[in-house]
Amino acid sequence: MIPRLKYYQCVLRTIGPVFVGSGKEIGKREYVFLNQSKVGIPNIQMLYAEMKKRGLGNRFEDYMLGGANINLTDWLKKQNITMKELEPLIKYTLDCRDVVLDRGTRGLQVMGCIKDPYGKPYVPGSTLKGMFRTILLGADIMCSPEKFRGKKQELLQDVSMDSTRTNYLRKNADSLEQAAYRTLHREGTRPNDAVNDILQGFVVSDSEPLDPEALVLCQKIDLHTKGIERRLPLLRECVKPGTEIKFSVTMDTDVCPLTVEKIMNAVKQFSESYYKNFGIAFHGIEIPKENEVFLGGGCGFVSKTVLYPLLGREKGMKIIPKVFEKTKVPRVHKHIYDQQYGASPHTLKCTKYRGKNYQMGLCRIESLECVG
Repeated sequence: MIPRLKYYQCVLRTIGPVFVGSGKEIGKREYVFLNQSKVGIPNIQMLYAEMKKRGLGNRFEDYMLGGANINLTDWLKKQNITMKELEPLIKYTLDCRDVVLDRGTRGLQVMGCIKDPYGKPYVPGSTLKGMFRTILLGADIMCSPEKFRGKKQELLQDVSMDSTRTNYLRKNADSLEQAAYRTLHREGTRPNDAVNDILQGFVVSDSEPLDPEALVLCQKIDLHTKGIERRLPLLRECVKPGTEIKFSVTMDTDVCPLTVEKIMNAVKQFSESYYKNFGIAFHGIEIPKENEVFLGGGCGFVSKTVLYPLLGREKGMKIIPKVFEKTKVPRVHKHIYDQQYGASPHTLKCTKYRGKNYQMGLCRIESLECVG
């Protein structure tokens, strides 16, 4: 008898920094510049206890409640406290040597990485499954264009309609997923009910916890098709390049028809689509390997959507700027010039690590092996 459940172990290796946000920000009163290459995240409770021991408890309370509009590093220096004295109070450090900040922006908030109750970063299973879900949908669209022809026409008709930011093209996205995934036709259900989704049988675990030392401080950089880099005052805690992310996948073969071969073929197709429809417009971007994927936040529009697999490059470059316009993307981003610049969007989401440019979220699937 063939077992109904199959278990797999997957290993991703980060090529570029990966950001998976916790939804929380580390404010300018919650981190310190230990030196020019390291930021420290102190234990605020321990820091408060230390300030009380020094007779600075009230001053510290006033500061934390907004008393002085300066960053924590400068406030501590005003109290004649050196960064060396702070070292026993630091929970973890972040390499910040690739961050370039103006004097007036040293008090920026940092978008925090998600961590478990023990303070260790990890990647939630929902984030990992969402990555696979987009890849599989994009590949299905490219392999079976006839199945999605009607959905494509509906989208092209709807793209010109007035709508609000909250629901623009939502119906079309749901319709594409319904055609691809909601095919179980369970008795007593409607076709679009979630219970009919074959990916119910594709269960992805949270990743194993990572060492906090795997985190690095990254600055958002937009790379224009003309080769111009624009550093933005946005900082993120990211998992640094070269880190292994390990997790498990459980497949219910009675519900989900996927195999390792189908998954890896989908990864290859989505990667090829990303490059030929978008990445090719950017000088110096290498042709992606067949096992490369994008994971986490800040990767950019193209890695998170299936409009290019659905529309192709020529039509996609006409339609996507209209999508940005309808979803109220600020005009300062100048998406009306996307066709002229040769890509829509016309910037690639990057960052620097050890002086080298990396695409945000780029990873490699090193293994996806059945273990039972």
